[in-house]
Amino acid sequence: MAGCAVSAAAEDIAIVRDQFAAPPADYSTGPLWVWNDWMTESEIRQTLQDLASQHVMQAFVHPRPGLMTPYLSDRWFEMWAVTLDEAGKLGMNIWIYDENSYPSGFAGGFVPELLPESKGQGLVFEEVAAVPQPLPEDVLAVYTVADGNFTKADASSPLPAGNYILAKRAWAQPSPWFGGKTYVDLLRPGVTEKFLEVTMDAYKDAFGDEFGKRVPGAFTDEPHLVPGGDYHWTPDLPEVFQKRWGYDLMEHLASLQYDLGDWKKVRHDYYSTLNELFVERWAKPYYAYCEQNGLEFTGHYWEHEWPRLTRVPDNMTMAAWQQAPGIDILFNQYAEGVHAQVGNVRAVVELASVANQLGRSRRLCEAYGGGGWDLRFDDMKRIGDWMSALGVSFINQHLTHSTLRGARKGDYPQSFSYHAPWWGSYHVLADYFARLGLAVSHGQQINDVLVLEPTTTAWMYQGPGREHNEQLGEAFQSFVTQLAKDNVEFDIGCEYIMSQWGRVENGKLVVGQRDYSIFVVPRGTESLDDATVRLLDEFVKAGGTVLDFGDVPPAMVDGRASDRVLALATHEGWKKTEGSVLQTRQQSEGPFSITLTGDGRGIVYHMRRSFADGDLVFIVNTSDAAQATAVLRSNMNGVERWDLESGETGIAYPFEALESGGVRASIELPACGSLLLYLPKDAGVATPAPADAPQWAAIPAAGAMAVKRTSPNVLTLDYVDVRVGDEAREAQYYYAAAEFVFQKHGLERNPWDHAVQFNDELITTTFPEGGGFEATYRFTIDGDVPSPLYAVVERTDLYTITCNEKSVTPLPGEWWLDRAFGVVDITDCAVTGDNTLTVRADAFSMYHELERAYLLGDFSLLSTDSGFHIVGPRDLEAGPWDRQGCPLYCAGVAYTQTFTVDATSGSYQVKLPAWLGSVAKVRVNGEDAGIIYRRPSTRDVSSLIRPGENTVEIEVIGTPKNTLGPHHGNPPLGIASPGMFRNGPIPGPPPGAEYSTIGYGLFAPFELQQAG
Repeated sequence: MAGCAVSAAAEDIAIVRDQFAAPPADYSTGPLWVWNDWMTESEIRQTLQDLASQHVMQAFVHPRPGLMTPYLSDRWFEMWAVTLDEAGKLGMNIWIYDENSYPSGFAGGFVPELLPESKGQGLVFEEVAAVPQPLPEDVLAVYTVADGNFTKADASSPLPAGNYILAKRAWAQPSPWFGGKTYVDLLRPGVTEKFLEVTMDAYKDAFGDEFGKRVPGAFTDEPHLVPGGDYHWTPDLPEVFQKRWGYDLMEHLASLQYDLGDWKKVRHDYYSTLNELFVERWAKPYYAYCEQNGLEFTGHYWEHEWPRLTRVPDNMTMAAWQQAPGIDILFNQYAEGVHAQVGNVRAVVELASVANQLGRSRRLCEAYGGGGWDLRFDDMKRIGDWMSALGVSFINQHLTHSTLRGARKGDYPQSFSYHAPWWGSYHVLADYFARLGLAVSHGQQINDVLVLEPTTTAWMYQGPGREHNEQLGEAFQSFVTQLAKDNVEFDIGCEYIMSQWGRVENGKLVVGQRDYSIFVVPRGTESLDDATVRLLDEFVKAGGTVLDFGDVPPAMVDGRASDRVLALATHEGWKKTEGSVLQTRQQSEGPFSITLTGDGRGIVYHMRRSFADGDLVFIVNTSDAAQATAVLRSNMNGVERWDLESGETGIAYPFEALESGGVRASIELPACGSLLLYLPKDAGVATPAPADAPQWAAIPAAGAMAVKRTSPNVLTLDYVDVRVGDEAREAQYYYAAAEFVFQKHGLERNPWDHAVQFNDELITTTFPEGGGFEATYRFTIDGDVPSPLYAVVERTDLYTITCNEKSVTPLPGEWWLDRAFGVVDITDCAVTGDNTLTVRADAFSMYHELERAYLLGDFSLLSTDSGFHIVGPRDLEAGPWDRQGCPLYCAGVAYTQTFTVDATSGSYQVKLPAWLGSVAKVRVNGEDAGIIYRRPSTRDVSSLIRPGENTVEIEVIGTPKNTLGPHHGNPPLGIASPGMFRNGPIPGPPPGAEYSTIGYGLFAPFELQQAG
């Protein structure tokens, strides 16, 4: 296995410094680029050009619901050829995503189609008073329950009435999510090989010469072991179990579900066996395939369930068998619990620890998925900084949609694409994260403390209603989160990885490329595996230290009662401890420490990468509300700052040289702030802190601030009257109306919504002539008709369109928001009062997805008891737009002021005292001065200020949330799933005031400030 056993040679910092300003494409972020329509050459080339224009130089081709081009077909690979051609012109990397949506393993339905025996199996239990005769085929075993225990019964003949438990096999069920097929049993011999043959060999045949070059690797997404039932079952499990553990699993199956018999032992052994089989039959073959073909195996499993381990028995075990291990961190809701996403320290440190131990320089995280259309630059930076400080080096954005038409706009947004009004400024963040990815991919994160993850203890508490298991998980989560917050430098230990790559050398516990002087047994650990106990026995006898935070040492080995650990705990190297001993040790004895000062309300994490000639340290404040202050201490001999936004290195940073050796420096970080410092080994010149911080004074504005929208206002029409044949429904929420249309044409639902197509089964579907439908959107204009007034309809080419029964035609070549959204001028046919916009399809096809329509123009919206009315435009001012007639507007509003400067001197900055938006563009005297997106909400404009009158414009840009929703049911912010877009009250629309919107805007006049 590459990257193990021998420590990598220490790198010189020059390798990072030389590439820092302009990192190679390998360090760019790389989004999941969603193929979710009938893919065309022009769409592919345009999307890649869009990504490259914003300095996003990698992408993962991700088949996803809505995909009409048949997966793995000749057409599919034709479009891949176009992709690689355009990527070659642009210098981009293109990664394989290995499935038609997810979870990986079924190959878009081809594996169960070609290998029917691959159909996934599970195990369920049923309590009965009478055992049916003859015994149903799905019953694997029958157990008699008596006196608080159970025994396997002979059910070959009728059994008397009593208390029985049936262990039954459950099969994976066909689902639209699996193309009408089923998920598969990844532990059945031959299934992984068939998956690799169908999927990876097809890419190899087409583009194998690009493997390891333009195509760096393959991404797997959430393969798992619960295809059906509550517990995994594979046909030869009893045989494998017998060989591994020496007893018959069939005699003890009921112990998986019930606290009967020797249930802790049985569960431990069952999950240990599954863990080993998952490696041997899925992870290792996939890893070996990639190794042999010059690819990096990346992607992720389902790490957020820990310590619920039915899907994946051990996250870290699986990550060990990836050349570029990965995780995902979804949504935009900070929490620190064991099942959290953003804020889940354990999940990221697991990833970093595997990488440290097994020499993996690239650690991927699928980020932002389902964070909602309301995700802002400040959120993106905060989340990306947090995960990078804890161990991620490759940010994989979720998602870049090819199109938003139909149900696709509700597919776990955000979208990193031209659809977002902030997209033109994204290169700022793309450059920032490319530099950060470069920085944290080099050097070594060398930690001296190894904290055991009590996964094998958690195996014993799987099953329904296991409160003890959740308590174990929360305790461990809290423990490692606090260590990270106290900036203790530690790795997490996986017993499987220790068993494979662990040894004792020179008094240290060595795991792969890392050695540790301290091993931590966290509270709640009840069992250690035999290999772990043998390793720790050798470790403490060689002078190593074990810190046991439990009340008593673990009393079990391999889930069985044992006094081996108790005996080991009598050694002087095994120390019973509690409290903050690791924090105290880091701050007083370690070569590096960060100690919070002040009120301590910030949330500070760091990543330290060691080089031959110094340390590179990335420090973040994850709090979105409080600034953080801290003191950094290091045994290095200087401090310089590296600017992740400009790419500049070698910037003087104030520090104090300590008499005892090393340096100390003060750290100040605003909310969501970050700092990258290089600490050289060679003595640096102490740079004193400035005597006084710059004193900024506001220059009086000359006149009032002018405010105007930079794009037409928007009215989203999400209710329709719909007619199919002789049946009509009124005032329907668009999703219900679309569902009605599909059902009237013989389909159960929109087949492109949260479902995938097997082969070409959907796109080739035809419908009888004379079908079709008609949908009418209603809107009201109070006062004069805005001029011009436009309607936007998705796929205008599929419909005849009328406004107030007057025929209108799409404007040639014009689109809005998405290239599939056509624009129609309805100025001449709209009237004061009630209006209708009608779309008619004379024949129905699989392309017809009835969706929302939109109106665009220079108008305001008035909230009424039934949605909104269009009224005349109003003058805007400082304050939230959604309260000024623009509740559904998502683009920009420009705020302009003039300032008179008698004679230029010193420095000048623009400051936004209070605002909310995705990003704010700054222009001075007509020239672009950059953007503001993070605190302290200032922008240096010194080079653009001139004597006399200066015009400064701030354009605050919103997000797609207000236009695209979800709007109904009081949806939370920071998370958006498909289901949240599907429901609206019927009949409707509801009052406009009940639509969920966000008050973007500039809330007070901005300032031009001068210092010096």
